[in-house]
Amino acid sequence: MTKPAAYRQAIDLARFIASFGVTAAHAYVMENDWVGHISLGLFLILTGFLAMQSAQRSGGRYPFLARAKRLVLPWLAWSLFFRVVALKVSDDPGKWQLLTDPWSLLVGSTIHLWFLPFVMLAMALVEPVGRLITTPQRLAMGLAALVVLSAPLFWAHDLGLHAPLPQWSFGFPVYILGLLLGVAHPMGRAAWPLLTAVLLSGLGLLISGGAAWALTVVGSVLAFEAFWRLPLRGKWLPLLGQAAFGIYLIHPFFMLVAYKLFGAEVNLLFAAVLTFVMSCAAVLVMRRVPALARLI
Repeated sequence: MTKPAAYRQAIDLARFIASFGVTAAHAYVMENDWVGHISLGLFLILTGFLAMQSAQRSGGRYPFLARAKRLVLPWLAWSLFFRVVALKVSDDPGKWQLLTDPWSLLVGSTIHLWFLPFVMLAMALVEPVGRLITTPQRLAMGLAALVVLSAPLFWAHDLGLHAPLPQWSFGFPVYILGLLLGVAHPMGRAAWPLLTAVLLSGLGLLISGGAAWALTVVGSVLAFEAFWRLPLRGKWLPLLGQAAFGIYLIHPFFMLVAYKLFGAEVNLLFAAVLTFVMSCAAVLVMRRVPALARLI
């Protein structure tokens, strides 16, 4: 296995900004949501890239079962939390029925939690990819295989399938691309995944008939590469990076708070910023309480 590239603190800033992009996208609820897709794509790229770096630092070992188990408690806890919130705010008479939707076992009580079960399963690929892709030739073959594999997944994305299948069909290729970026950078072949991202976006545009989400594949890789090259250093950067995942998990609650305080006609940019600030503040407080820190 190749040695990991040196860690760049600008990646922490990338994670933080991606969490704001997801928050803003959910506040605006746009049909052609390129901001949300690029932010989600950046999250996926970073998740795969950082997982591969962790495996490289450990000599190729990646105990995904142990790491996946760490996500079970946050997934269950936040599923319960948002379930209670839904019971409080919903007027649906059927809200008390349990497990009417079996797909919720792959999501949780609210759609944005799909990311946790997805990552739990996707972690299983980190060690095999790292051990298999050890030369530039194998990297090229892996990237080519990813393009082929992505075609049916992108086709499935716009079929109107039940959640989380559309999210997974978009997320899986981008996550794998993040893993391969983690291999390509130490090899000095960072341009290869970028070229693959261009091909994937072209493929997505062709299959989807020009849907905006397809362009976000290359957009997320370009965003990653831009942040990777920023010469940033500071003790505050890791704090931002560590808060990002918690912000992603908790922000729908504070979005409800923002609309409760200012009404449905609130300026959407103001609502997005307020939601993000409240979410960030809550996460920073939670991280200081050991029992709560395990949830974010």
